[in-house]
Amino acid sequence: MPSAPSEIIDALESVMDIFLSDIRHRERSAFVLCDNLVEMACKRKNQQHCRQTSQQPPLRCDFHDALRLPGFRLSNAFRDSLQQRREIRNLMQHQSSTVAVDLHTCADAIKDLPTLFRKLWGRNSLDNLRDWHRVALRIVNLYSSNGNPAQRQLFEDSMRDGNWRTDLEVRKPRMNENIIQPGRRGHWGLLTKNAPVLVEQVLNSCDIP
Repeated sequence: MPSAPSEIIDALESVMDIFLSDIRHRERSAFVLCDNLVEMACKRKNQQHCRQTSQQPPLRCDFHDALRLPGFRLSNAFRDSLQQRREIRNLMQHQSSTVAVDLHTCADAIKDLPTLFRKLWGRNSLDNLRDWHRVALRIVNLYSSNGNPAQRQLFEDSMRDGNWRTDLEVRKPRMNENIIQPGRRGHWGLLTKNAPVLVEQVLNSCDIP
C-alpha cells in the first residue's frame, strides 16, 4: 500500500513542531491539531476510496461519522479513544477556556496518529517520514503515559548537559545575537530538526526505544 498523502505527513510535522517548541500552551495547541488531523485523515482516506469505487463522498460529515466512513475499519476501542479526545477538545474549545491537557495526554494523542495512519494506509504509510520526524516520535513516545519516568529524567539531563555548541564556545556573542541553551526543553525542536543524529544518539545512550 502507498504511504500516507503528503498533506497528512505535513500536518503531522506541524503537530510535532508545536510539541517540541517553546510556545505557551503547546500541549493544548498540539492536542487540538491532533484532533483535527484525525478527522482530516479519515475523510482523506474516504475520498480515495470513493474515487476508486466511483462513489460520491458525503457532503456533510462530522467527527463521529468520519471515524466510520467506508474505505477503512477502526476497532471499537481505538475509535472510542479518538472520540473521547474529541469530547475533551470540544470542552476546551467551546465550553471552558480553563480546561487544559497535560504533557502525557498530549503525547498520547500524537502517539496514536501513526497508529491511525497505518490503519488507513497500511504498514508503509510512514515511509516518507524524514529523520527528524522519527526522532521526534521517539521523544513523544517517551513522554506518553507509557513512557518511563526515570528515562525521561535521564534524557532531560543528557539533553541539558550535552555539548551542542561549536564555535560559540570560543567567541563572544555578536551584536544583537542571543546565545541560547539548546539542550533546554524549549529548544528541542531546533535540535531535533538541525541535528537529528545527535539527538538520536542521546536517545540511544538512554536506552529509549
